[in-house]
Amino acid sequence: MTNYLKSAYLSSAQENIEALIEYLQKLGGRTLTTACKRQNAFRIRWNKRDTRLIARCYIQNAAEYLVPIKDLYGWDQIKVVIADIAPFVSLLDANEDTKFIVISTNTLPSAIHFDIAKRLFYSHQIRLQNQNNYNTDLLTIYSLRLSLESRIRGLLGIDYATSKGKSIGLATLIKVSKNLKSVSYSDDFSWIEIEWVNDWLNHHMHRHIRPYPWVIYQAIESMEPFLAPKKPVQIEDETVRSFYSASRVHDENEMAREIECALKLGYPEIEIKWHSQREILKP
Repeated sequence: MTNYLKSAYLSSAQENIEALIEYLQKLGGRTLTTACKRQNAFRIRWNKRDTRLIARCYIQNAAEYLVPIKDLYGWDQIKVVIADIAPFVSLLDANEDTKFIVISTNTLPSAIHFDIAKRLFYSHQIRLQNQNNYNTDLLTIYSLRLSLESRIRGLLGIDYATSKGKSIGLATLIKVSKNLKSVSYSDDFSWIEIEWVNDWLNHHMHRHIRPYPWVIYQAIESMEPFLAPKKPVQIEDETVRSFYSASRVHDENEMAREIECALKLGYPEIEIKWHSQREILKP
């Protein structure tokens, strides 16, 4: 019986954490592609035959996530990862001791959410005892979902769009965005990953399920180049740096016509309220 998880859970010694990461890297098997690890991490349903692949993706993602946090954040955060990953380790390695930990539920009482909301509003902080993954990860999901919707609506320049009194959802707006011919997008992000992330975010928000921290990490990595691009863009003879350099347009009027046409294909009676300006790079 081996005890990599137990050793790292009971002691914050650096050698225990390093040994845990190395163990997870080996247990995950042959390195999977980033696309494979993300696609399976963001899946909200799967068949029984996919269980081992899901476990491998989770374990490889967890190992990747532990590398940057082991020196930046507290031991408590690492303990949460160990508790979360234990069932998937057991699936792939019956020889590893995981019986030492009581696996906790992935939901939180509404009173904790309400207390955090009040403290954020009134004092801009939360209780010290709640400053950990277990209590705040679900709130991170809401923030990520808000930032994604803000970016998509800002890119399209749409305040809101309705059809027969019903609001057009973000999934539809993402599909419209990714198919725009009048917009040039950076190669640094993937639209399919943005769609995976959106489905995953909605699933956890509506079911109030606390997500695994290593999947949140992958969601942030997927969204980073779309929401906060850092690379300068060369446009003709000028190097441009912009928050919106992941998306560029030359003719906004053509873009607006294309957006309206695409939305009317599915919603002939659509009504669009436009923003005064778009979150998009305009040469």
